[in-house]
Amino acid sequence: MINYLTLLLAIFVSGCNLAEQLSSIGERPQLSEIQDPTRIRGYQPISMPMPTPVEGKRHKSASLWQAGAQGFFKDQRAGKVGDIITVNVVIDQQESIEMTPTLKRTVSSNSTVSNLMGLERKIPNLFPKSQRNSDGTNNPSWFSASNSPDLKGSAKYDVKDKMKFKIATTVTQILPNGNMVIDGRQELRVVNEVREVLLRGIIRREDISATNIVNWDKISELRISYGGRGDLSDLQSFPWGHQVMNKISPF
Repeated sequence: MINYLTLLLAIFVSGCNLAEQLSSIGERPQLSEIQDPTRIRGYQPISMPMPTPVEGKRHKSASLWQAGAQGFFKDQRAGKVGDIITVNVVIDQQESIEMTPTLKRTVSSNSTVSNLMGLERKIPNLFPKSQRNSDGTNNPSWFSASNSPDLKGSAKYDVKDKMKFKIATTVTQILPNGNMVIDGRQELRVVNEVREVLLRGIIRREDISATNIVNWDKISELRISYGGRGDLSDLQSFPWGHQVMNKISPF
């Protein structure tokens, strides 16, 4: 029953998506509207372990120096919610994992009962002939099992990632220890394809250069999403019927 409900739900959802795609035939994919990242559906403020807060010194009204500033001539770096920071992403990674697991085990178990409160002699035909002794007495085998599993497998994982781009992000949150949460989004439409780049993470103000640029390897909890929507993405995706079968097939 659950499998049927899952199938119907998957077909319904896929049908809605199909209807939306059919309604946009002949039209270019639209760019999304620019909006406040903190108001996007699913946005969650970041919470991280923080040190015990220490009361800072009071800022003198006649002083040009700000409390907590790391350098007088670098005070123009981003440091407030709404400031813009450029992220430089240069990723060139290669991962390779190869495994050949082998598992073999033999298990055998046998249990017999020679006496059953005297019933084995009083009732000669209590058990089948195959479970009697040569003198006709019962000698039942209560449990007999054997198992010999043999597993051999081979797996290879080889991935190479190469990505190089720059993206402007916005400071959306200042954590209690001074670290900043950045959030960036870019969209580029080429013919009938919209390419989307999303980036989010946590940076230190000390890692920002004088030109408000931070390298990707200085970002904690970095999240990068690169994808798109349009004709090219549709050609690279399985048909919705195939996707439904992959989800519900037990094999």
